[in-house]
Amino acid sequence: MSRQSSQGSHQVALIVDDGSNPFELGVATELFGLRRPELGRPWYDLTLCAPGGAVRMHRGLFTLSDVADLGAVDDADTVIVPNRPDPEVEPSSAVLAAVRRAAGRGARLVSFCTGTFVLAAAGVLNGRRATTHWRWTELFTARYPDVQLEPDVLFVDDGDVLSAAGAQPPWISGCT
Repeated sequence: MSRQSSQGSHQVALIVDDGSNPFELGVATELFGLRRPELGRPWYDLTLCAPGGAVRMHRGLFTLSDVADLGAVDDADTVIVPNRPDPEVEPSSAVLAAVRRAAGRGARLVSFCTGTFVLAAAGVLNGRRATTHWRWTELFTARYPDVQLEPDVLFVDDGDVLSAAGAQPPWISGCT
């Protein structure tokens, strides 16, 4: 799938849900949201979207306002799902429905850190490989036994679904 905007760029929707961490938002914005004219070709067209018009970020650090609604997911080539600062809290039904729609039409799905919990809760990881933040691997495997979790890698590319583990795991030298 490779729909292009009128400017020829790849459409990316970044879902931001209540409690999302600013770090993952910042990483995705840096990677996909900044224009790269030095490349001499179209870059990504990033849209932030949320279940409502405003999103309170993790621990109330700040609120994002005037973000698109989840309809933006329906036009995206790539959908980045929100991380879960508390993976024991279920993602909203609106976010899960948007992820299922994207998966159903073949969009590329990407999760950072505990965003893997969102993909799994939406049912799109059943029988597939994925990774998540090392701190939450036991909870993840208990909750989603049909997912082939790879707890000792930083990234998993399973075709149209990509996941990143997040912070550096403790088995890498120098990490506490």
